[in-house]
Amino acid sequence: MKEKIAYLRGLMDGMQLPNDDNTKLLRAIADCLDAISDEVEDESARVDMLEGDVEEINNDLDELDEVLGFLLEDEDDDDDDDEEDFDWEDDFDYFTCPECGEIVPVDEEMLHDEADPICPKCNAKLFGD
Repeated sequence: MKEKIAYLRGLMDGMQLPNDDNTKLLRAIADCLDAISDEVEDESARVDMLEGDVEEINNDLDELDEVLGFLLEDEDDDDDDDEEDFDWEDDFDYFTCPECGEIVPVDEEMLHDEADPICPKCNAKLFGD
């Protein structure tokens, strides 16, 4: 754009226009075009800078998404491992602690005792008060 405005100024200078109102108007238009060109260049530079910032933010978000996916995948794997490692024996009934969610094996003898079975993890009564 700057080159085209410079070309117009060169044409005006080469035409040796008289110093009248029309020439003043043409020079004012050329000055206005120069100011517009400067603004367009400034805005273009700002847009380029913002595009770089947006690209950097997108890269950061991609990295965070990858890390979050890894963490969620790892959490799912941990849950599966806990269930696989637990030894489900036939001599026990299994109850979930109402306080901590621990799976507690309870045998027939413990069920018939006067005292309620207690969770080994948090010491809460398995069957409440």
